[in-house]
Amino acid sequence: MKQPVYLNHAATSNHKFKKTVQTLCQYLEENNTINANRGFQNRDELNLIFEARQALADFFHGPDAAHVLFTANATTSLNMILNGLLRAGDHVLTTEVEHNAVARPLHLLETQQNVSVTYLHCEPDGTLDPKQIDALIRPETKVLVMSHASNVLGTILPVRECFQLAKSYGIITVLDSAQTAGFLPIDMEAMSIDVLAFTGHKSLMGLAGIGGFVLAKNMEKKISPWMSGGTGSASLSFEQPTFLPDKFEPGTMNTMGILSLKSSLNSINQLGLEKIRTHERALTKRFLKGLEELPVRVLGCREAIERVPVVSITATAFDSGELAQQLFDEYQIITRSGLHCSPLAHQTAGTVKSGAVRFSFGWNTTMDEIDYTLKALKEVLSE
Repeated sequence: MKQPVYLNHAATSNHKFKKTVQTLCQYLEENNTINANRGFQNRDELNLIFEARQALADFFHGPDAAHVLFTANATTSLNMILNGLLRAGDHVLTTEVEHNAVARPLHLLETQQNVSVTYLHCEPDGTLDPKQIDALIRPETKVLVMSHASNVLGTILPVRECFQLAKSYGIITVLDSAQTAGFLPIDMEAMSIDVLAFTGHKSLMGLAGIGGFVLAKNMEKKISPWMSGGTGSASLSFEQPTFLPDKFEPGTMNTMGILSLKSSLNSINQLGLEKIRTHERALTKRFLKGLEELPVRVLGCREAIERVPVVSITATAFDSGELAQQLFDEYQIITRSGLHCSPLAHQTAGTVKSGAVRFSFGWNTTMDEIDYTLKALKEVLSE
């Protein structure tokens, strides 16, 4: 078995596509002296960025390239969106399994800006009944923001049903796709998504430090700029430009990150999302099956088809940190233990005091690595 065995793809993908690495190296060697919108020799740079926007608009079924905005990551995007949408007196709905990328901005808005927050109830396995939304909506409810899938429980949430219900009340819908973009197909129009936040370094297989959000048509009119600064346009005014994409893109752009995302999306499209999903679901199914023979508790739904390729476990005889450390020290298996920046999900699962050990798989994970990990777990737990 080639080591180390990397099973922490829910945090970040470790091996990028070979073509992406080659493309980035070529760019650094030949063409990295141009700054978009800030020089007369910027045509190649602008074309690169436009093509990346268009690729993402196509991938998520967004309106057009101008409605794709680049940021550093999904967390930055969600902060920009929530702070740009919500005002004192507004009410927002979210779920009991949200990552801190949603929970912390909402907490600040609740404690500092008099925004009220209601959490949709989730069962211990992370499942959610959309019907509860009807009873929780108020006249001042403005936004429903939710993760597509929990980074702890792995459970895929019923986004389409929740968002269609919210839209029937005129509520703005915001999706955190950090755990699903590059694994599940996402169609903004069909799923009633007004704003889609994404990150590039997980299943989209780009570099860390690039992410963004996609807006449905006319949504830009409802969101105020949360950040402002130089855009290379309308420079005489102290006001942030009102047109896209400049309204939400102050400062120098991460061209290397954008290029990595453009290249990785091309590879994903060539492979086909269905092929990627089939492989990663097969890995998850095999791992879940193997865990049935071990003295562990599996968090989230038990069927691979109901979850992303993320499996968290607890073992009565082991502290989660000690178990993860032993797997690494003795078997060179890389996982992640603790609360995974998602205490809400752990509260839902009843593991907020113990934490859990999370195993997460990607396109490069092999069946041999799954079998090796199960064997290692059996040996460690038998001690």
